[in-house]
Amino acid sequence: SPNRDKSIQSLIHEIQLATGLGVPFLVLHPGSHLGRGEETGIKQVVAGLNEVIRATRHSPVRIALENTAGQGSCLGCDIAHLGAVYERVKQPERLGICLDTAHFFAAGYDIRTPKGWNAAIHEVETRIGLKEILSFHLNDSKAGLGSRVDRHEHIGKGKLGKATFRHIVNDARF
Repeated sequence: SPNRDKSIQSLIHEIQLATGLGVPFLVLHPGSHLGRGEETGIKQVVAGLNEVIRATRHSPVRIALENTAGQGSCLGCDIAHLGAVYERVKQPERLGICLDTAHFFAAGYDIRTPKGWNAAIHEVETRIGLKEILSFHLNDSKAGLGSRVDRHEHIGKGKLGKATFRHIVNDARF
């Protein structure tokens, strides 16, 4: 589709700019399946990433896939989606992960307790690997657990609360 082609060209251009600036990675939402189902969507994402990676093969810039809230037909709300992309892309070493706390929560991962946080991180570790986590987006959430609504809030003013961020920022693994 013209939209898809435009997105791919835009990402290639962004990677070229990042390469010139010495930026180590770009954060990217994986995209949407647009009602065609998760499996079809994941295949499209993998095909697009393979195309972009091939076109920028001399660049060291990595693409950090961000977990999503799961709004609409967005992919990436389930860590399994990101794991599937990692498994299928031809050069997974060009990928990375960005974890967004508000998106985790909206997608149904209850990270408010250390136990819930550890369970979510364990899933990332099992499906992808901790060394692949390149960044965190630390955001509180206006939306409730499992709402699949992407609405960020200032830390301590949303449904996650300050205590959540206390155990996250003190996680010795990071």
